[in-house]
Amino acid sequence: MLTKEIKSLFKHSSIYGIGTIAGQAIGFILLPLYTRYLTPSDYGIATIIEITMALVGITVGAGILNSMARFYHEYDEEISKKCVVSTMYWIVAGISIISFLAILFSSIFLSNYLFSDTRYASLFNINAGSLALGFLVDTALLYLMIKNQSLLYVTISIATLIAHIVFNIWFIVFMELGLKGVFYSTLITRVILTVIVSLPILLKVGIGFSWQLAINMFKFSFPMIFSSLFRLMANESDKYFINYFFSPFETGIYAIANKIGTAVHILVTTPFLRSYNPKRFEIMKQVNANQSYASILNYYLLIIVTAGFILSVFSNEIIRLMTTENYFKAANYIPLIVTAWIIFGTRYHFETGILITNKTKYFAYINGFTAIFSVSLNYFLIGYYKIWGALLALNISQFLTTLLFYKISHNLYPIKYDFVFITKLAGLGFSFYAVANLIEHEIIFVSFALKSIVVAFYFISLRIFGLLDDALLNQIKKITKKTIGLFTTVRTQSS
Repeated sequence: MLTKEIKSLFKHSSIYGIGTIAGQAIGFILLPLYTRYLTPSDYGIATIIEITMALVGITVGAGILNSMARFYHEYDEEISKKCVVSTMYWIVAGISIISFLAILFSSIFLSNYLFSDTRYASLFNINAGSLALGFLVDTALLYLMIKNQSLLYVTISIATLIAHIVFNIWFIVFMELGLKGVFYSTLITRVILTVIVSLPILLKVGIGFSWQLAINMFKFSFPMIFSSLFRLMANESDKYFINYFFSPFETGIYAIANKIGTAVHILVTTPFLRSYNPKRFEIMKQVNANQSYASILNYYLLIIVTAGFILSVFSNEIIRLMTTENYFKAANYIPLIVTAWIIFGTRYHFETGILITNKTKYFAYINGFTAIFSVSLNYFLIGYYKIWGALLALNISQFLTTLLFYKISHNLYPIKYDFVFITKLAGLGFSFYAVANLIEHEIIFVSFALKSIVVAFYFISLRIFGLLDDALLNQIKKITKKTIGLFTTVRTQSS
């Protein structure tokens, strides 16, 4: 039986999911282009540079954007709300300048240290501009979310996707700029976004600044830097070790597998969290809160495990359709990446007790411990087992993180999750994947057809074992129709 909370989560997750998917879909849509015009080594270099930019962004930004929504809703007067936004823009402008100069002056060192070659310094310089402008763009998009301007948010996301694709095709195919073309596309897209999105907001809110507000924002956001850095270390250090022990070629193969494997996180978990994060605090005031939390986890797992199962079953066909022969071996690694991200998504449910009891210090403790553990595992396992060692380390560290969140949260705020349901679902997923994995045919469409039969029996088994009910099926149909309708509206307004 679907509760009102679960229906609401489905509805809002689907709406915000359009914008999220549009923003993240660039990498998937452009895979056929990248894999035909870039070598695995090129793709590996691009991945390492992007992760390095993310590290700089977290270190310099210190999660400051998280404070804007917090302080915006603290005031009732419109003039105070505007001051929050304008103060944030001043802060972000300073952060942008610092990050740009930091990368600019260290680009030669970074290129030589990471790739033993200084010729990639120019790529770091291009990304310095993209990172700096990215802070301004993210501020603008967050403001739209705070103001509940979801249609405008989705419109901008789709327009950004289209612009990025067009610029990539121009610079890579016609200008033949290779990796530089990839990064030039991002830079130009962010220049355009900064002008058309941030400037109107600044004209509306003004250029006011409050020192006291800025100090309070930094105090609020500074502790988050450690949790964010620890999480990034745990999730991304494997690429650095693969690059260090072997070469950008292996890094590129692994990065392609990750790009496809993380689709379950982007398509399911990310939009879900946009609506669940605030909603769970409403649920905690209800009499049946415990039951609601458990039911939400069941439905979430049903969707993400099913999506992950389908992605894993057809991973070989997806790789063969979207890439070239140089990248085909990446298909072998996708199922274990999918598994890791399903485990990772589950931890967001298990952390509920920590959030409800305001014991957020445990986030830093858990993420810090597991980051050190993960980096150590990566160092030892990747050195011996290459990419398989990275996958083993990834799943072990994600499982440990999720287990720690469950144990600590359960002690603080016990929630009776349905582990019988979870066990049945996991068993069905692994069993039918094992059967589908035996099917391989040189004709890709024959292979796809045979595996589709296995997927059909998987869905039948969900009904037989009582894991899929009519209420959920009807809700999914309604949301799909609404999502298609909203997408059509956005596309019409965009054109």
